[in-house]
Amino acid sequence: MVAYFLYLLLKGFSLFINLLPEDFALWLGRQLGRMVFYLDRGHRKIALENLHAALGEERPERELYAIAQRTFQNLGMMIIEFFRIPRMDTKDFKKKVSVEGLDEALRLLEKKKGGLLLLGHFGNWELMGLMSKVIGNPIMVIAKPMKKNQWVGQFITKIRNAAGLEVISNVKASRKVMKALSQNRVVGILIDQRAKRSEGIWADFFGRKAPTTPALAILAMKTGAPVLPVFMVRNGFKKHRLLIKEPLELIRTSDIKKDVEANTQLFNDTLESMVRQYPDQWFWVHQRWERKKKVHHR
Repeated sequence: MVAYFLYLLLKGFSLFINLLPEDFALWLGRQLGRMVFYLDRGHRKIALENLHAALGEERPERELYAIAQRTFQNLGMMIIEFFRIPRMDTKDFKKKVSVEGLDEALRLLEKKKGGLLLLGHFGNWELMGLMSKVIGNPIMVIAKPMKKNQWVGQFITKIRNAAGLEVISNVKASRKVMKALSQNRVVGILIDQRAKRSEGIWADFFGRKAPTTPALAILAMKTGAPVLPVFMVRNGFKKHRLLIKEPLELIRTSDIKKDVEANTQLFNDTLESMVRQYPDQWFWVHQRWERKKKVHHR
């Protein structure tokens, strides 16, 4: 019952947000993010602990606090933009988002091997879905099903579908991904969520071991599809830059296990370099590393 009530609340909020002028809606999102930063002590603590561990030796305390605060503000604005996706078309998207590196990326698809996108919870990652409409081909993304609240899960998936994404479950996803790549399609994989201990590769991220999904490395090595790092960076109040980077040069030797580890490390390094450039754009509120009581010893 609570789950359904939450869904209705979210749907009502979404309708309300879409009635407001965009400037005011985004301002409201920023204020909500600021308010959550002060009220949600749990997530504020996680963000500050993560920032201390990752950047504490390089930046003063007050700067880390300011980064955490801006992270929450950005997330508040992102939520507003997410709920407004169904009313956006390619014209609106092109007005808001300057895309860098698209022509080079499209040329890679001429090789007919498809493309794998290295993604992170960075900037407004949800807005990237609208690239499906720009290239005229639904981009496939892998997402964990929201088991705790199926109504909210379906609602969110519906908005992602409206952007042009094809969302598939992370359970037994590899066959679907390989089929999509064989059809010369583009598949996005988020690499910055904490993987299960049993399934993840322990790769460095800001100098600490973080259990990281090996899926992107395995798929890239199996299929020969190029891996393109793609990041959405907020560029002011209503504008964004979508950065499509050059394909990464994968490590290939005769030792497949070591290659998967080395390439997964390469992916983490790629994301880390972006986070260092735009620290307030990453999702610091996630338990990316294991909690201290479960420190991994090698």
